[in-house]
Amino acid sequence: MPKVNEIKKTMKMQGIPAELMAQIKFPKPEGNQPEEVLSLINQMDKLLTHEQCLAIMEEQGCNKSDKVTEPFSAFGAKHADKTVREKITLFDEIKSGHKPSYRLNQDGTLSIFWDGWDSKKSNCVCTVIRRLYKNRGGSFNVSKTFCGCCAGHVRNTFQCALGVELRLKEIVSSPISSEDRDQCEFLFELLGQ
Repeated sequence: MPKVNEIKKTMKMQGIPAELMAQIKFPKPEGNQPEEVLSLINQMDKLLTHEQCLAIMEEQGCNKSDKVTEPFSAFGAKHADKTVREKITLFDEIKSGHKPSYRLNQDGTLSIFWDGWDSKKSNCVCTVIRRLYKNRGGSFNVSKTFCGCCAGHVRNTFQCALGVELRLKEIVSSPISSEDRDQCEFLFELLGQ
């Protein structure tokens, strides 16, 4: 789940004007409760541009530890001399539970999908959202902006593996913004290749 203090810090780093940030009611960082974070995301959607929201959220993401990124970094180091296309054809070498499905699109963008999607049940990979599903007794809609946190996680691991910077272009779909009809799909632009 996104952390309030990290979102606020990223907003400052992204140059969000102070007068705009003053309009946002930030919850106390030590609380960081799901409902408060959802409220913050809804405020961001109303006050910021879509592009600003994506740029802020792509910097978030849980599980960015060395333990998680190590197989991706090792792969990137092993294949540093290869092109992105060549690396992607070798991705099966990476053994990690944090490796979602992916597709290099014809336009050069990269689509990343969280696996295990099943339209008959809650499929969000975020443990906080799964807890909210359970507490609320079923599915509910959440802004796709919230999913930028998961996009930040996969962005981090794929950057380690591919050796290029990724920019979150779009959160195409998400179970939590579609009442579980759609799986997670993040669309990234590959920069500096």
